[in-house]
Amino acid sequence: MKNKLGCILILSIVSTLPFAVAAAEPGDASLTLGMTKITDKALDVLAGTGVTIDDSDTVTIITAGFYVSPNLALEAGIITGAEVSASLSTGDSGTLYGNTYSLSGTATVKAESDPSYLWGVKYSSPESGPFSVYGKAGILFWDVDYTATVSGTFTYAGTAYSLSSSTKFRSADGSDPYLGMGMSYAIGKDNSINFDYISSEVDDADISGYGFSWVRNF
Repeated sequence: MKNKLGCILILSIVSTLPFAVAAAEPGDASLTLGMTKITDKALDVLAGTGVTIDDSDTVTIITAGFYVSPNLALEAGIITGAEVSASLSTGDSGTLYGNTYSLSGTATVKAESDPSYLWGVKYSSPESGPFSVYGKAGILFWDVDYTATVSGTFTYAGTAYSLSSSTKFRSADGSDPYLGMGMSYAIGKDNSINFDYISSEVDDADISGYGFSWVRNF
């Protein structure tokens, strides 16, 4: 009986902890640190017989927020660089970003992004307990380089890259809208754990990712 009452008491205490949540006020700030598993379709146009594509990577996302109302915040953040690759063999040919390519030998093509930056807004549902949902939108600023490590001859846009060499054959930078959504679980008054999804484009290729993050409110 004592054990049963003790368990009930512990469960009662634990169940009340998440509800000690302080709603954000205008002027409050937040810091978010998370890891996201992304899928980048940059090299999927190379897909075919004998082609092996690794189109995923894990990035770190750090975001600072500034609340303009209890549910609306302005956000600025940085996303660490990512890399995807494709391995090709003799006979592969086609079109990559508007230019023809062909291969005699073997090659590994990589798309490597520098750290990207984002500016946007985040809207969170009114808090009625430990759980809340949110949506976000903004602009992603990106910079990406394409390299080919060749054993043989890789011809792109009429230029041949030969021997055993690694050469950057294309660079691009720009900005695209991003969208995101997620669920947040409050831990005490100032901390929460988020599970979220984000999608955008980089150099006309779709990217998306799922991840977890820790949020500290100030």
